[in-house]
Amino acid sequence: MVAGRCHLCGKYELMLFTCKYCGGRFCADHRLPENHHCLGIAEYKQKLRESGTLHENVQNYAGEAVQKSLGSASSWLKFASNNSALALLVIISFVFLLELIPVVSNIVYHALVFYPPLLFDRPWTIVTYMFLHGGFTHLLFNSMFLFFFGPELERRIGTPRFLFIFFASGIVAALGHMLTSSIPIIGASGALYGVLATLTILAPHIRIYVYFIPMPISYALILLVLLNFLMMGSGDAVAHIAHLSGLVVGLAAGYHLKSQHHIG
Repeated sequence: MVAGRCHLCGKYELMLFTCKYCGGRFCADHRLPENHHCLGIAEYKQKLRESGTLHENVQNYAGEAVQKSLGSASSWLKFASNNSALALLVIISFVFLLELIPVVSNIVYHALVFYPPLLFDRPWTIVTYMFLHGGFTHLLFNSMFLFFFGPELERRIGTPRFLFIFFASGIVAALGHMLTSSIPIIGASGALYGVLATLTILAPHIRIYVYFIPMPISYALILLVLLNFLMMGSGDAVAHIAHLSGLVVGLAAGYHLKSQHHIG
């Protein structure tokens, strides 16, 4: 690319684009063949037709397009393996849809909810409770949390570490709740507090919006901690101990990763 005037409109630009079909030099607005009525592209296509290359290219492109549009189980698994935060979001949303179906909602809830007195009878629920949510608002806030912070942390530390932190935070959150209450618990909030805490340690410079107010992620984490402490004992049906327990796991994981692997 060189400086000069566009062959079509005469506009002077510091960097002109040279058309590979006709050899003309054009501005950014007229760089594409269809935008400068390229005469060389017709000749180029004619040569391809005569050689049979154009037909082969069209067939290959059509085959690739069909294959991509249809997809495959392996490609979806590959996507999920590198985007587990989004895969978790899909699963959580699917479970919520099941909760909305009258016939199966009670079955899904009782199969997945974590009820502290029955931990040893239903050990799987210490994990599955994270996929249940108590309403659209609960789902919306946790989904936004996971959508914005999950992929960012996963990109920095990799999928295996991200999944470990997510589930370890969620499990410890349930155990922390069990020490102080026998009330059933649902939701991924404890796991997400762990994700947020880890990301805060690794990337404290990130700025986020809390109620439309921009602030460093570290300030947001401190604010959430204070709110959880202030709301303890308020009877607001929120498992604040679970939140703080998951957060402790995230802080520990963040400091460990930063010291051992210099991630940040």
